[in-house]
Amino acid sequence: MIAALAVSGCAGGSGNEPTAEMSAPDDSAGPSAFRAPEAPGQADSSAGLDGSEVQVRSAELGRAQEAPEPVEVRYPGIDAELPVQPRGVASDGQMDIPDDAAQAAWYQYGKAPADDVGTTVISAHAGSEETPIGPLYALKDARPGEEITVLDESGEEHRYAVTEVEQLGKDGLDFAPYFDRAGQHRLVLITCGGQWIPERNSYADNIIVVAEPAD
Repeated sequence: MIAALAVSGCAGGSGNEPTAEMSAPDDSAGPSAFRAPEAPGQADSSAGLDGSEVQVRSAELGRAQEAPEPVEVRYPGIDAELPVQPRGVASDGQMDIPDDAAQAAWYQYGKAPADDVGTTVISAHAGSEETPIGPLYALKDARPGEEITVLDESGEEHRYAVTEVEQLGKDGLDFAPYFDRAGQHRLVLITCGGQWIPERNSYADNIIVVAEPAD
């Protein structure tokens, strides 16, 4: 099972940071934070863990917009640089992101960086078997005012300034506001963090960074 927002980070409950001798646990098989429609042709909304609707579409419905796709995200403040792949919804009904934490997913049925409105969502596991400590592991250390750059396939760089850093419990979390297609344009980066829950093979929280255009 691939999780859109339920990705791994540090063992927050222990207070330990991973080192070369201690890798971050991999929760890439953990539970998802929201579900997409089960099959093409269904309504493009689905209930999250708390029953709220999150606007999503099947991966088979085709590309939702024509703006250049993002191909790389750079966040110098946390020393993160990783390639970005367009992804939709996996066969199990969850947002599809690469298993390897060294690669991120852009939610291709949302908005691209070149769009004037709506949210560009980029998500990655914070740890995986291939990359125990991924580039977004340190997203929990993000600070308002720091700059994030997203490079798109046309070669244009889109610069954003961090405005919010949130660590929110996954249970009952309403993700709809983070996937808005019509509001003010912004970038949202999402990974996982907080306390490690062995029985879920996942972490308790999501780390969510919101950034607004800096141009």
